[in-house]
Amino acid sequence: MEIIKWKYGDQQTVIDKKIVIAIGNFDGVHKGHVKLLEAVKLKAHEDNLAFGVVTFDPHPRDFFSSKKSSFKLLDSQEKEYQLAKIGVEYLIIIEFSEDLKNCTANEFLLDILYKQLNVVKMFAGSNFRFGKNREGTIKNSKEFSHSLGLEVSAVDLEQTSSLNIKDETVISSQSIRGLISDGELETASKLLGRNWCVTGVVKKGKQQGRELGFPTANVDMDYFLKPPLGVYVTKLKMIDQKINETSNDWLPSISNIGKRPTVSGENINIETHVIDFENHGDDTNLYDKRIKVELLKFLRPEIKFSSLLELKKQIGIDTQKAKNFHKLK
Repeated sequence: MEIIKWKYGDQQTVIDKKIVIAIGNFDGVHKGHVKLLEAVKLKAHEDNLAFGVVTFDPHPRDFFSSKKSSFKLLDSQEKEYQLAKIGVEYLIIIEFSEDLKNCTANEFLLDILYKQLNVVKMFAGSNFRFGKNREGTIKNSKEFSHSLGLEVSAVDLEQTSSLNIKDETVISSQSIRGLISDGELETASKLLGRNWCVTGVVKKGKQQGRELGFPTANVDMDYFLKPPLGVYVTKLKMIDQKINETSNDWLPSISNIGKRPTVSGENINIETHVIDFENHGDDTNLYDKRIKVELLKFLRPEIKFSSLLELKKQIGIDTQKAKNFHKLK
């Protein structure tokens, strides 16, 4: 997959071949996104055209927010990995800027998609809106885009009956965020089509876990959505950053998401202890390596213990529960 980063106002033609694109933010690359992307891939194949995705960075929600927010279901590298798995040939990341914000829907179609990106067919979810003040829709853009020779089409959104409501509802990133925030990991994973994961580069902390006999790989959750703070059964993979591919089998693990109140922690991060790591034959030094941690089951909320001895005792109990869980899998 070729990744192209582009800013509105750049004058060079970005792609020298005609392409079919899916357009959107694709946070999560969930089952609804996959339905759209597979439909576009099929259309590109039928028409013998390249298959591309157009997305935006920063996320418009970040751009319009006055403060740092934590809502993302995956980071940019994991999004790239999931899109590449589907077979996307071109990932075009447009910088969301003040100029882009003020670009009208017709300017977006003409100046960006048609002239610069060489798009001949654009597909989006039926609720997709674009252009200044979100004025553009697939329906009201058909006449203008047709005059350009640019075909725009809507794909019906994937629906689910997995939620605890009477009628089917659309699968959306927002509904999945709500489920994860409420601790409904199993349902969220059904809508994602895979277990929700946290990814990032392991940073060296205070090494207090090692002192307690439970060394951990620590990743700052930063912009990630925060599930209920506490202890989770997880599994971990290391990622080869050069090719953005996992480089080992899943390792059984246990993770704490929170501020570590017993040791006066501050930032929310995820600390992951690989169970019996020394027996897996892997490099035990995870510092500065990128990892993927999938959340499987919530064990207990985060607690402030009266002493490090009490904390160590509880970690031992939690780890045994995680071991038992993994043995059953």
